[in-house]
This record gives sequence, structure tokens and C-alpha cells, in this order.
Amino acid sequence: LFERSRRRVALSSDVDNHGRPIWTPFATPSATSGKTHGVETVLRANIVNSEYYRKIANEQDFMLLVDEIYDLVDHAEPWMSSRNARGASTGFCLLFRLCEMGLDEKQIAHLLRHRDSPYIRVIGFLYCRYVMDGKELLHVLEPYFSDVEKFAPSPGGKEVTMGAFVRDLVLDQHYFETIFPRIPEVARRKLVDRIVELGFSDKALGCGGQGGSRRHNDGSGRPQSVKASLSMKVGRRETHDRDRDRGRGRDDDRHRGRDYDRRDRSRDRDHSRDRGRDGGGRSAGVDKYKPYKNDKYDKYD
Repeated sequence: LFERSRRRVALSSDVDNHGRPIWTPFATPSATSGKTHGVETVLRANIVNSEYYRKIANEQDFMLLVDEIYDLVDHAEPWMSSRNARGASTGFCLLFRLCEMGLDEKQIAHLLRHRDSPYIRVIGFLYCRYVMDGKELLHVLEPYFSDVEKFAPSPGGKEVTMGAFVRDLVLDQHYFETIFPRIPEVARRKLVDRIVELGFSDKALGCGGQGGSRRHNDGSGRPQSVKASLSMKVGRRETHDRDRDRGRGRDDDRHRGRDYDRRDRSRDRDHSRDRGRDGGGRSAGVDKYKPYKNDKYDKYD
């Protein structure tokens, strides 16, 4: 077995969450190549702005990053799962750094076959899913469709086999609260056909093979691009929230104007009704008025 190096990335910051780096919303983003590597925009922004990623952004030692995965990564989710934590998970920060470096075939094979930690393998499979062309995925991932090693994709969650995890990566474009790059249809069909030939279902379970979904309940079927706790990121509301509120303000003004118009029309109707009851107004009322005969108050008229 590969003997791990004992060197570690220097983590001098005191900003952490039970030993895990947390999201720093106003941090200066780390310099990157400018490539997205297929990572969703909001997730990528949280990665490059994180305190932890700024410390590994210039790291070029592949084996040192593998050590970091071994020591720090304990789940496969893209976002931190703790209620007290915010931002991209440590695993996805390390994954994005590997994408920025660009791995050769030997390094990829090292990740996929590593036996010290299942999460090292998980990062390797995620790297393949994000970076590789759809035509290459069948050749690289097919040997692992039946892998029986077990691990939990979520902290304290249900255990699944590595094979179920890998199959779900290619069967489902959604992954927890994020989304993968689209696999071309021809390549996807070949992957699905091969999975069926091996005796497995062609239906995705979701959430890395655990089952379930973490998508919006608005019926759109789209996954959340960011957790609800991050919807007010960097002190700003999301654009669609601002537009909705702006539209609501216009609607309120419109309704308020209608209320004013309705009250004015009601007042006009009441006034017209009173005039009609009096016989057409004050002048008409004066002309029509005649005192009663022998009225003792006539002298005051």
C-alpha cells in the first residue's frame, strides 16, 4: 500500500468549525485559471472564496493533497452539512484544486484504486465525472460499477457500495444540491446499456446512491444551487428575490391606487344620491321650501 506522506498544508488560520474550515463571505477570491470545470457557478464562487481554498490554491504537490483528503474529508456532499457551517465542503475544495491542477492517467488511477480511505476514491470518481469527456467515462468507470466497498456519502447517513455511488454519478445529472455537466446522449446511452447488461437498474437513486432528492419543491424539478442558509450570501439577496420584491412593490402601488379610486367613486355616488334625495341640490331645496301655515317659527325665516 502507498505510504502516505506526513506533510500537511499549513493551516494557520484560527477560523474553523470543529476542525473544518468554514466559508469566509468577504474573503478575496483565490486566483484561478478561469475555467469552471463544469462546477456550478454558485458552488464554484463559494469554493474560491473559502478560507480553506485560499490556503491550497497554489499547492502543486498531488500527494500532499491526497493526504489532505485522507485527513479532512468525511463525506461526499458538495456543501457543509453542519447547521453552524456555511459554504462549500472541504472535499469539494480539494476536488476543485485537483481540477485546476489537471491530473494525468497515473494520478487518476491512484485516486480510484486507493485503499486507505473511500473518500479518496470518491474524489477521484467525482473528478472523472466533472472533467472527463463523456466518451471516456465508460472506459474509466466500467470496472467500478460492481465495486462492493461500502461508505456513507452523507455524514452519519446510509451506507452504499462504491459501485452504487459510481452508477448514480452517470445515471443522474443532479447530485445533492448541485448539478453535473451534461453527458452527451450517445455516450449516456452506452453507459446506461452497460449498467443494465451487468444486471443493475437504469434508474438513478439520487444523493450518491442513497436515494432521495434535495431539490426545490416548486415543481420545477431543478436542484437547489445553494442551501437555504446561503440564499442571503455576501449580505445580498438573490436577484430573483429582488425582482420579486420590486414587482410586489409595483403591484402594491397599483392596488393602493385602485383603492383610492374606489373610495372616490363611492364618495361621488353617495354625494349624488344625497343630491337626488334633496331634489337636485341646495338651490332647488330653497326654492321648494314653504313654511307650514301658522308656523310659529316663520318669523325667523
